[in-house]
Amino acid sequence: MDSPVVKSVAKTITILESLARDGEAGVTELASKAGMHKSTAYRFLTTLRDLGYVRQDPDSERYAATLALFELGSAILSRTEIWEHAHPVMEKLAQETHETVHLAVLQDDRLVYLHKIESTHSLRVSMRSRIGQSAPLHCTGVGKVLLAFSGPDVSRRIAERHGLPQFTNTTITDLCRLEDELEEIRRRGFAVDNEERELGVRCVAVPLRHGNTGQLAAISISAPSARLADHDITRLAELLRRATEEI
Repeated sequence: MDSPVVKSVAKTITILESLARDGEAGVTELASKAGMHKSTAYRFLTTLRDLGYVRQDPDSERYAATLALFELGSAILSRTEIWEHAHPVMEKLAQETHETVHLAVLQDDRLVYLHKIESTHSLRVSMRSRIGQSAPLHCTGVGKVLLAFSGPDVSRRIAERHGLPQFTNTTITDLCRLEDELEEIRRRGFAVDNEERELGVRCVAVPLRHGNTGQLAAISISAPSARLADHDITRLAELLRRATEEI
């Protein structure tokens, strides 16, 4: 039996998610998004402000989320077992390759970045990825790995729910092509993002099944396309495989 949804809690979360995603907003806009009367939204926002989770600009009277949410997320992340075990290994991998290293998981049919270590090169990729943020599954290296090793019908369900939007001219937007790609990833054990999400960025990713929890994750190395040639892919995939064994 499903648990009853407490509407006030759901509406509070809607307000916080909207502020976290979109930045500043007025009480009327937030009331509309949360499906409540403006006076009710004002009471919610006043409480959140008093608790330190939102702030109000004294001039514009618009609201914005504070870093209190970030502090909560950071505290949870630091106690996440897979992050604890992966962090030192990812640091060594970043030092060895001097490229950007990512760790991601699949949560509620969404890719979520758990960790990112930036490249030390002066010429490095300027990626949209941020810890705690989401990204499309069908056009990122970690995303395709998570789809490939998450079991049957996951890719179809996610495609039906979110679609397969095109970001570059190499993005896979056809479900049959994507499923063929996922089968190839399972066969060879790694995925390649060939400028499918961002122009000028290539990525190699492998699956990571955390031994203690059984949680499926993906770890990747990203680099400018000019520095990640075809002949580098197998070498980086092997480095990543060794890293997952150590984790």
